[in-house]
Order: sequence, then structure tokens, then C-alpha cells
Amino acid sequence: MKQKNETSKPLKKEELLRLGQNIKRLRKARGMNQTLLAEKAQTRPTTISTLENAINTNPGWNLLIRIANVLDTSIHQLTQPDSSNVSEDVHEMLPQGLVDLLRYQDDLLSPTEDRIRLQEVDWLKKLPMDGNENIGPEEYLLILRHFRLLARQKR
Repeated sequence: MKQKNETSKPLKKEELLRLGQNIKRLRKARGMNQTLLAEKAQTRPTTISTLENAINTNPGWNLLIRIANVLDTSIHQLTQPDSSNVSEDVHEMLPQGLVDLLRYQDDLLSPTEDRIRLQEVDWLKKLPMDGNENIGPEEYLLILRHFRLLARQKR
């Protein structure tokens, strides 16, 4: 009988790669090596290595929850796609400053900040503009940080 905490099916290769990249990025941003992350998440360093290298196809929810907790994030953020890879068609519908923020978010966000979620892009693109305003990526980032602060206070 399968335990409830396991995922029901193996992750797809692209999902595994994304998960591994996000774990590695967040781990490094928090100044941890694989051994320290494994210790804090109550697992083995080889388990962290197999996740970061997209080898473990079915890590189980309990493990992902423990890793997310140690990295001070959510499972959603661990599996979130890189929004800078949003298709060019979508970029054409966005203001240039927002496109630049998405493309250069790794340089603009602090290492401990979560990557920009697609829902946040939707919020930012709905900002009222009169067409004469030229908002750059730094201004969009400032607005995003305010959105995030307000969202945390609502919880």
C-alpha cells in the first residue's frame, strides 16, 4: 500500500530539472552545502544530490516539505518555473520594464527573495498606465516588493 505522503506519479524531466535548479539556487543563497541542507531536512546528502541533479523521479511530499521548510520557502516555489523563460509572445504583451525585470530577475532580486511568480506578473501588468509612463525594472521590483509585503500582512 502506497503512503499518502508520496507523490502519485514520477515527475517529468522538465519538472525534475526545475526542482533541482531551485533547490540548488536557494540552498546556495542561504549559504548551505548539500550536507548541511540534508542534515536540517533529516535526509542524506546523496538524496539532496539526486534531487539537484534531477535523478530522483519521485521524492515524496514529506521530503519536499522538509526541504522547503529548511529553505524557508514553499513546495510551490521549489517547483515554480523560471518566469524569465516566459515565451516571447507573452513578453510582447508586457511593458518593457516588466519584461526586463523578468529577464534579469536573478541579478535584481536578492538571493533570499523568491523568483517572480506568474501570478505576480499578472498583478504587475494590471497596473494602471496612461501610456506616457516609462516604468523600468527597478520600479517594477519596488512595486513587487510592496505587493509581497502586503500579501504577507494579509495572512
